[in-house]
Amino acid sequence: MAAAVGREIAAAAAAAAENDAAQLDMLMPPTRSNLLPGEAQRIEASIRKNRAGRPPGARNIATRQMVEFLRKTMGDPLMQRWRYAMFTPEALSIELGCTKLEALTFLDKLWADLSRYCYAQLAQVDGAGNAVAPRFTMVIGGQNAPQVGPNGQAQAPWLYLEETPQNQALIGQPADVSHKDVSHDDEN
Repeated sequence: MAAAVGREIAAAAAAAAENDAAQLDMLMPPTRSNLLPGEAQRIEASIRKNRAGRPPGARNIATRQMVEFLRKTMGDPLMQRWRYAMFTPEALSIELGCTKLEALTFLDKLWADLSRYCYAQLAQVDGAGNAVAPRFTMVIGGQNAPQVGPNGQAQAPWLYLEETPQNQALIGQPADVSHKDVSHDDEN
């Protein structure tokens, strides 16, 4: 009889546990979807596309609107530069009221700036035509890396730092008595 009662209690406890689990399932949303794999991939691709933001290199809306406004009201600045670049030094000197040399200097700088829109920039080369890496000094924790001298060897820091070395002479002989009355009494 005791065994039968124990079985009934165990069955009632199991039924109560199943009901509790069903109650919790109603409170919590399902953690796994019941979508087919193709549907899940389509939804994931759509989410990735919508979260991507603007494509790389695209301007934000405010910048795009400001550039459009400036081009409509004042013209394209690149086109304005090309219009000035078509002047001859003589004509530009008359237009600006300056000397021909000043006009030529201005046009030379303008032509150099505009040439990057027509030609690729070349890498730095040495006298033999070999590519040269840009030179830089790395500073980590306040310590400078050694600077390379004209002979290719590392230079000592005192040769290239702005501070000049200062040698201080050492005291040759100590003074006979310092603070005669205060520190060297016979009684102390």
